[in-house]
Amino acid sequence: MLPIYKAIEVVEVISENAGHNKPWVIKANTPESLTSFVVKMYTTVQVEQSNLVQIEVVCNILAGEFDLVAPKCALIEIPMDLILRMNAEEQLQYDNADPRLKFGTVLIDNVKIAISGLKKPVFEKRISLDTLYAFDNLIRNRDRGVRPNLLLGPKEAILIDHELALGQRDINNIDLNALQLEDIFTKYHLFYPFLKRLRKDRKLETFNEFTEHLRRLRINKLNPYFRQLSA
Repeated sequence: MLPIYKAIEVVEVISENAGHNKPWVIKANTPESLTSFVVKMYTTVQVEQSNLVQIEVVCNILAGEFDLVAPKCALIEIPMDLILRMNAEEQLQYDNADPRLKFGTVLIDNVKIAISGLKKPVFEKRISLDTLYAFDNLIRNRDRGVRPNLLLGPKEAILIDHELALGQRDINNIDLNALQLEDIFTKYHLFYPFLKRLRKDRKLETFNEFTEHLRRLRINKLNPYFRQLSA
């Protein structure tokens, strides 16, 4: 189950390069330390109709099952006394957000945002290119292209922001006979150019690691999270 923490301070609202959402950075006391979290302020429609909190949680947990790195996630309570200290625009965003606990991930320091055009070694020494490519196709993530939602740390790449994954339309449109995927999941993926240019002998080994992780995956590990989120 996800831990639940209460915010003790709202540090800032991220508006620049925030993508589809203007998340908040808060601080909360955890058993380890005072920790900063990036919190998504999803609306009730986004939570109930688009299932964005469930999608974020599922993709975060599944990433670890494929030996990919994602920030630790939690459910965050933001007390009203903190909201009353904020400006009118931020209070309005809070009022428009779903009133339940918010989805948050630990804020990662000392990282840069990945962009397309970086050289292959920059990514290759931090993450398995073919495993992330296959993982994004598995979860139908259409958001690892121009704005790839990938952070680059000194030694590893960290996956963030999966609200555009597991879309109902993307799942319903899968042709199980042809296993044909849209270009948004294949040709426009950040790592497609690197994988396409692999030598033929290297391509024979592509996705071996992903396949082994998939073979060992026990999807029922997600059940406690579904029960928690539906309570």
